[in-house]
This record gives sequence, C-alpha cells and structure tokens, in this order.
Amino acid sequence: MSSQSTILNSQFTIQLTKPRALPSHAHIAVLAASGPSELSRIRDAARSIEQRGHRVTFAPNIDHRYRGYLAGDDDERAEELNRFFRSSEFDAFFFARGGYGAMRILDRIDYSAIANDPRPVVGFSDVTALHQAIAIHAGVGGFHGPMLNLDFHDGLSPENEEWFWSMLAGAAPLTRVFDAQDVVQEGEAEGALFGGCLSLTTALTGTPYDFWIEDGIWFWEDVDEPAYRIDRMLTHLRLSGRMKKIRGVIIGALKNCGDGGETRTLLREFFQPFDIPVVQNLPFGHHGNNLLMPIGTRVRVSTGDRTFSVMEKAVR
Repeated sequence: MSSQSTILNSQFTIQLTKPRALPSHAHIAVLAASGPSELSRIRDAARSIEQRGHRVTFAPNIDHRYRGYLAGDDDERAEELNRFFRSSEFDAFFFARGGYGAMRILDRIDYSAIANDPRPVVGFSDVTALHQAIAIHAGVGGFHGPMLNLDFHDGLSPENEEWFWSMLAGAAPLTRVFDAQDVVQEGEAEGALFGGCLSLTTALTGTPYDFWIEDGIWFWEDVDEPAYRIDRMLTHLRLSGRMKKIRGVIIGALKNCGDGGETRTLLREFFQPFDIPVVQNLPFGHHGNNLLMPIGTRVRVSTGDRTFSVMEKAVR
C-alpha cells in the first residue's frame, strides 16, 4: 500500500505523506501550541504512556501563562514547536491540551522540518489548526486524537486505547461498530478522511490554511456551540461550496451543543439534500476518550452494517 494518498484540496492538488510508524519504545514529545496546563496533571497523564515502555519529554512552556489563556507568547510557542519538530530525537508529537492560540502561530511553523521527517502529530480541538496547516504546507497527514490533559489523564477505554496504539504501530484494517440510533442519514461511502473541530475548520476558511478534501469523508466535532451556531458554521461551509462533492460525514460526540433532539433535527435537515451517509456520536470530541482519526487515510463508513473502518495503514 502506498504511503501517500492524492488529496484534491479546494485550491490545489497535494500529496499527503503518511508519517512513520511509532516504534515499540518511542520517545514522545508533549507540546503546547495553545493554552497552558497544570504540570502536575500532565505528569500524571504521562505515566500511562510511560507504562507502555515509551519515554516522554515535555516542552518547557506547557505550564507557562501569557494573557491568561496562552502557554507563552507567540514567539515562545512557535520557537518551542519548531525546536522539537527540527529535532531527530523524537518519534512522535503529542499535545498537552487545546484551548486557543495555534492559529496565531501558523505562519511561524517550520513546515519543511515536518516534511523532511514526517512523524505522528496527535491532538484535537485547537490542534485542528495545526493539522490543517501541516497537511497543506508540509503535505503530511496528522491524527485527530487524545491529548494528555484530558484523555490520558482521565483514561482511555480499553478498545479506544488498543485502537490508538495499534494504528500508530501500523495495524490495518481497523473497524468500529456504531449504534443504529446514531445513523442520521443512510448510505455507504469510501474516501480519504479529513476534518477536526468544526469551529477551527470554519475559522480557517479562505486562509492559506484552508484544508478540505473533495470526494473525502469529513469528520467533525465541537464544544459549547448552541444549535444555531452549529447551523451558522455548517451554512458558512455550504455557501463556500464545500458540501458539493464530499462522500460522507462522521460527527463526534458533541459536548454542550444544544438539546440533542434539536441538534439531530438540524443535522437531518442540513444534510438531506446531499444524499450521503451521515452518522453521529462516534467516540471522539471534547468529552474525552477520543478515538484516533487518521487524516488523509482511506476509510469506509456504512450504515448498512453500521461500521466505520480504516481501510489502510495510517503510517508507513
């Protein structure tokens, strides 16, 4: 199986290279591109990773505070990210937490360092901005998935933990079954996976970090967004022409995003004209216990047998 997948962006065609597989005894860097963390919480979270035989190193700005909501000023956060990305010492890059701030430094990242030595970049929420930027400017697929402050601290379920480490080691195919009640719209589709936090994808529309895979399977999640704001963001993407060719939609476990019935009605009404499979409540998002989602990897979703499958290796 090729380590690259051809991705048609809304602006141009690029090749997404798959990062190298995680070794059994890896050196993992934990970075902070957005908000600050309590160091004691991150240390506790790191123990679950170390128990698997991996070594963990923290970026020094993890607990720094700037303006109350940033893990250091823009110069510090960008410099620390680049220092780690340029080092050959690390096998993967995990993130302490999300929050806000990654967008502020997208134009300062050394994408050539990432492209020259592609390794797994793992995180969700605000890390969506980095995933999109790295896909476009380094041509490397990232992983929307667990972070230390939430998932590794509170713990992953046994099945999600097995999925996580197996995928990073190169296991494929991998399949998850979802409930019939999670089907919003029937159908079956296969394509390259892309997406992340809905608000970040919307915020980056029209910027040099605007990443969208035509003919792909789009996944998204969000937190603290009432139904009308979900509606507004989806409508913004529709009016931007983004819904014309996607093959399917996978929605995570939305957290504090309005009444469940109201949101489900919105989703049914919004996606009905596109005649594509749509499922919701897959286990990824701000509730934690995130299912690892490999960006740029070929996946399949079927409401007939209620399965979501990663069809090929997500690493090389």
